[in-house]
Amino acid sequence: MKEIIISKTEDGMRLNKYLHKVFDSMPESLLYKLLRKKYFELNDKKSEGNEILKAGDRLSIFLSDDTFEKFYKGSVSTQSKSSGIDCKSIVERIVYEDSNIIIFNKPVGMLSQGDKSNDESANSLLKDYTNCKVNETGNVDIFKPSIVNRLDRNTEGLLIFAKTYIAAAAISKQIQSNEILKKYKAIINGVMQKDREELVNLYRKDDKTNKAIIKELINENNIPDGYDIVKLIYNVVKQNKDNAVLDVELITGKSHQIRAQLSYIGHPIICDKKYMSAEKYRQNVEEYGYKSQRLICYKVKFGKFENENLKNLSNKIFEIDCKEYK
Repeated sequence: MKEIIISKTEDGMRLNKYLHKVFDSMPESLLYKLLRKKYFELNDKKSEGNEILKAGDRLSIFLSDDTFEKFYKGSVSTQSKSSGIDCKSIVERIVYEDSNIIIFNKPVGMLSQGDKSNDESANSLLKDYTNCKVNETGNVDIFKPSIVNRLDRNTEGLLIFAKTYIAAAAISKQIQSNEILKKYKAIINGVMQKDREELVNLYRKDDKTNKAIIKELINENNIPDGYDIVKLIYNVVKQNKDNAVLDVELITGKSHQIRAQLSYIGHPIICDKKYMSAEKYRQNVEEYGYKSQRLICYKVKFGKFENENLKNLSNKIFEIDCKEYK
């Protein structure tokens, strides 16, 4: 018999989902057969598979040593923790951390999550950072902490990193239902005619060009295939001779949305190479001295959490100073 103590990172996960991850190479048919034949006990009770796990639960596994070693994910050598990372530089950019989340201030040029380029990402950095803290139970961590929102590579600002399954699920739900307030500062080309405006458009992402396509919304009841409705609200913070600083509240959350919507109304963010002409970009770089768009996510506010473990985060506001955008 083998015993696993459920860690806080798996708190809230359903048992059968947990077992799929623990025995990731085991055929699904075999796993459910073992469940039916009661090879697993949770806190000394025969398990059905639909139980919701809690930190500290004891999972007893009645498999032969050979079967356990063959399929158990914790048996592979890849479970060793990362070491040698520069934790100090990561800590300097951590705005907030508790047992459930990290709020991280991502710099310009860093990916939120890894891609085919294999360039460094905030997600991989924070995973390494959390891996420095060895799981005190000695078990392999089944839930893998990860970023739950994204920023473009050249957009700086606040990212939310979930350290537990409960946090990841609850925050993702708030993101999907637009319960999380996200505010940005942007410096745009041109003089704004309105001090405040809500922009509502049709949106489609072209994966081939990695650009957002924005169109006028004519009828909310007749949305073309492949398009979604996107919304944002901007307020002019400061109006200069040939540019303006905007405070932007993102109502929906789509890739490149702010950049594309502002460009659509004729006011692209300064130095945004993707959403302005090559000549305009060259002029912007010469005038302002930047090579990437001036856009920062400076404020995040959570909605209300029902889970007891997350109630301290209900309606909590995280904000960073952005002096360059004043």
